[in-house]
Amino acid sequence: MDEIRGVLFTVIVGKGSRSEGPKYYIRPIDEYKNRWSEILVRKKTKSWEDDPELHKFLEKPVLILGEIIETRSSITVDYMEVKELKTPLN
Repeated sequence: MDEIRGVLFTVIVGKGSRSEGPKYYIRPIDEYKNRWSEILVRKKTKSWEDDPELHKFLEKPVLILGEIIETRSSITVDYMEVKELKTPLN
C-alpha cells in the first residue's frame, strides 16, 4: 500500500448540471510535491455526492493510504484509509 501526505481540498465540477459535485484532490507535502502540484483522490461515491470519509478532512493535512496510479501526464490515488496529520506541515 502506498501513502501520500498533503492537504485535502475539493473542486466543484459539472456546475449547473445534475451531476454537479465535488472532485477531491490532495496538495502533496512529501516527495510527490516535486512532480505534482495536485493529485486526484478517487472518491467512493457517485459523482454528485460528497464522500463522507474524505469530506470531513477538507483543508486539513492528511495521510492517505491506498493505491497510486502514476503515468507521465497524470496521477490518481484510490484511497483505502485517510488519517489527519497532527504534526505541522513542513
